[in-house]
Amino acid sequence: MDSTSQTAIIANAARLLKDAKLLVDHERYASAFALSVLALEEIGKVVLDLWGKPVALPKVSKPNKRSSAHVKKQAAVSSLLLADSVTKELGEVITSGAVDDVLVERVARFMHDSDSGRFHWLVGIGAVDKTKQVALYHDDLYAATGLSPEGFDGADLEKLFSRCRLAVAAVSDQRVMRVGKAIYEVQLQKALR
Repeated sequence: MDSTSQTAIIANAARLLKDAKLLVDHERYASAFALSVLALEEIGKVVLDLWGKPVALPKVSKPNKRSSAHVKKQAAVSSLLLADSVTKELGEVITSGAVDDVLVERVARFMHDSDSGRFHWLVGIGAVDKTKQVALYHDDLYAATGLSPEGFDGADLEKLFSRCRLAVAAVSDQRVMRVGKAIYEVQLQKALR
């Protein structure tokens, strides 16, 4: 994909987010959530292209089933967002070269406890994709689990809008892109075990 295509894809993501914002203004949160996740996936398409597409897809919870391209793109963005937050929170310590057990534990704790870490985990277990499905489709299976389109609110959407804006900004930071790719690849290797 060339830079013109990447720009067009990011512009499409912006369009989807604008449409989602219109839906939020009319309290149509479930549809807005679904459009926002689609925008996030568009950004993920560009991120994966810039990283060079991995050949294998990670497995999901069911044996012998591979995750969808949608989850793969969501995982790329969540890895990038996690890298962005880690480098902002711990960047000066990491670049100083003083890596010891305390720093490793601090990074691991931050990656687990931070908002971006929780989002990364939700993407990894397929919750974001399932939630998008609930927002779009009626399914008795989802209804039986208690998931419902009525469960969305404006705060959910503001977080997702913010994540999309942060991801677009992070694409231009080469250090964050390198760290994000490493996080993504570690997750991919872990999923393939």
